[in-house]
Amino acid sequence: MIFEMWVVIALLLAALVLFSTERIGVDMTAMLIMTVLLLTGVLTPEEGFSGFSNAATVTVAAMFVISAGLRQTGAVSFLAMLSTRIFAQSYWAGIALSMPLIGIASAFVNNTPVVAVFIPVLLGVARDTDISATRLLLPISFASMFGGILTLVGTSTNILVSAIAADHGLPAFGMFEFTVLGGLFFVAGIVYMLVVGVRMLPDRRA
Repeated sequence: MIFEMWVVIALLLAALVLFSTERIGVDMTAMLIMTVLLLTGVLTPEEGFSGFSNAATVTVAAMFVISAGLRQTGAVSFLAMLSTRIFAQSYWAGIALSMPLIGIASAFVNNTPVVAVFIPVLLGVARDTDISATRLLLPISFASMFGGILTLVGTSTNILVSAIAADHGLPAFGMFEFTVLGGLFFVAGIVYMLVVGVRMLPDRRA
């Protein structure tokens, strides 16, 4: 037991360093950690690979498929055109429209793939309108997090905790179980960003 304990502590420290420095990819780091845990016998093969069959993992993967579909259908190109027009007229109007839109989308498509879809859109807007990318990307990041707490599928954490609860004999969370409290945080977060947060963002140029 002492051996396994030191292995886990060493791997936690190694993971912290690798995730922080990003010398190798985050996905590769996670796979290496899992491999070492399997080879040292800390985890059995069943425990090590159980995550791939977990409902939370499959759900998050499905969300990325949906985001890829949005790109392939041309929906992202339409959003890019629309966003460029709005931001060209007014930065504040663009932010006031894009933050609630991205937040609501994050509630139903999962916040991580939503941000992945909008990053190239807003980088294009920054290039075409000469607005600092920092002043566009940080607000959508916060908006996606605010929207992610509205529903069960809004963020990977909600899905994971619901799956863990079900595994331990507790009832799984409902789709809209977070919505009332999450809605309060969503509105408060959006208002704060529009009134205070956006004004504090740095104006960094490429």
